[in-house]
Amino acid sequence: MSIVTTDFRDATAVVTINNPPVNTGNTAQRTALAEALSALAGMALDGVVIASGGRHFYAGSDLREFDAEVLAEPQLPDVIGVVESLPFPVVAAITGLALGGGFELALGCDARIADPSAGFGFPEVNYGMLPGAGGSVRVSRLVGVPTAIELVTSARQVMAEEALALGLVEAVVPADQLLDRAVDVARRMNGKARLRDRAVPDVDAAAVEAAIAALPKRARPNVRHAAETVVRGATLDVATALAEERASFHRFRLSEESRSLRYLFFAKQHAAKALKTGGRARPITTAGIVGAGTMGAALARALVQKRLAVIVVDSNAEALTRLPEGIATASTTAALSDVDLVIEAVFEDMAVKQALLKELEPLLRPDAVIVSNTSYLDLEEMSQALSSPDRFAGLHFFNPPDRNPLVEIIRTASTDEDTAATLAKLVGLLGKVGIPAGVADGFVGNRIYSDYRTQAEFCVEEGASPAEVDAACVALGIAMGPFAVGDMSGLDIAWARRKVLAVDRDPEQRYVDVLDRLYEAGRLGRKTGTGWYRYPEGAKRGEPDPAVEALIAQARAEKGVQPRTVPEQEIQDRILGAMVAAAAVVVRDGVARRASHVDVALTEGFAFPKWLGGPVRALARRPREQVIGILATVHRSDPFTFAVLEPAARGEMPAAVAAVLDEAAG
Repeated sequence: MSIVTTDFRDATAVVTINNPPVNTGNTAQRTALAEALSALAGMALDGVVIASGGRHFYAGSDLREFDAEVLAEPQLPDVIGVVESLPFPVVAAITGLALGGGFELALGCDARIADPSAGFGFPEVNYGMLPGAGGSVRVSRLVGVPTAIELVTSARQVMAEEALALGLVEAVVPADQLLDRAVDVARRMNGKARLRDRAVPDVDAAAVEAAIAALPKRARPNVRHAAETVVRGATLDVATALAEERASFHRFRLSEESRSLRYLFFAKQHAAKALKTGGRARPITTAGIVGAGTMGAALARALVQKRLAVIVVDSNAEALTRLPEGIATASTTAALSDVDLVIEAVFEDMAVKQALLKELEPLLRPDAVIVSNTSYLDLEEMSQALSSPDRFAGLHFFNPPDRNPLVEIIRTASTDEDTAATLAKLVGLLGKVGIPAGVADGFVGNRIYSDYRTQAEFCVEEGASPAEVDAACVALGIAMGPFAVGDMSGLDIAWARRKVLAVDRDPEQRYVDVLDRLYEAGRLGRKTGTGWYRYPEGAKRGEPDPAVEALIAQARAEKGVQPRTVPEQEIQDRILGAMVAAAAVVVRDGVARRASHVDVALTEGFAFPKWLGGPVRALARRPREQVIGILATVHRSDPFTFAVLEPAARGEMPAAVAAVLDEAAG
């Protein structure tokens, strides 16, 4: 099948793009479209309609092509140039998505007609770029500078009715009338109506300033430059404005930030494919949650937001009263007899969870899926409580589950294909980013975070303050440092976990007991007003506490540690090195499928900066000699915990680390 075909309705040509699955713009598609349009130039036509042969008009460009130093010809501006050079009107008939280059192509046409499914947007800023085929230049001439700034910098999708209200399209018509209406518009137009020929609507300086002020305070450089490009482009002649926009697009496209963001895009795609099985997903319309605590309540909100019928079970009547309205509640598990899926969110204790599973199984339908939301416990051991463990798996949500996008799907050796397919379907239904994970302590995300937090504690024991470590993490791009996060979560949670691990802790393993001292002093974080920091009445964030410094100093003295200044760069490098060491282990052991899945987990679930691509990607882009030095420092901090890094102490790259770095380097 040809990517682009041309049919004629009397003297109107209909050029149809059919490049499955979403009419992605790539070299083949652009070539075919340019050739088809150029072939019409000498004909006696009254107009041309560009339409889609699939669900989407043109859902953006193939990001894989953007890695090339020089893009293949014809580039999109050349194709749009052909559209604008035709001697007769060109109308875009838009169904589904017109994103990025697709939106720019539509703006290059003389008119735009949409059906109700149409959606428009400039997603480029999400990939460290900005529009590069005239999007910022033409849209400002269509809707004005303030609206153009918002559209170009927000990356949001504008659906058909809003697009009509903004003036992005001339009409919205039923899908079965779209092509006829577009043909009619093309025939009735009196010559060309190129956006490049329009004057920019009068600029309201105050509205422009407001649009720029509305940008996020931590907006990345490409986002701010995109806004500046809109403003400047409105003051220039069109040819100059287009040239400047294209130059900026190429500069940002080739930046390390954009490459890393594109890496994450494909990493998420791979993770989604890895969740697919040969199984048949069961219908999910009703769900039960056992446990109305913080996690259970947030899970209920997440499910209800997606219009699932939810029943929350808890023997604590008071806990049930704190749930949002619209959620059914019950005091016994008997109420769950007809649900499609049950998620247990009870206390993190193996005996408690196994007892619950034994109670649940005979009450549920034989086809109901049973899920544990455990963060650390052994799901293989847990599954032994069931007579039919094939319908059981782990679904690890991250706090708060109604807002945090990450979910780990953990199959046991007994989990069948249908159960796995059902959970993958649920993750998609919830709009979450899922990764597959194997059964292991902390699975993927928490295991990486645990070694990160451990290395942060080592830095404190050696001489850094909690505030210095947190500041170094924030300077790296992490939203909150580990000690501020610990206070927010509650230090009793981390302490309980440490007590469980203490039973089997090897005496050779380095252990920092400062958190234990904080717990014993009743400093449990924000909820008690003191933790790693103090929280005076009305304080928006924690403040360094001399009492904590004294407690840390005492802990150092008892171990004979002479404190030193730990530079910010060293803190950042050691944290990255510790996370990459953990990533190497989970990939080597099959707990994570790929290094890129680790980067997805840390950027989606733990606020690691996406513009760095994740911890593995961030270190993979450094010179290998430098990386070996970082790994050697991490290994020295605790040869037991970071045994995988032992070759680095000899100046060699550990094989397991090399494997993940090579993959993430791209």
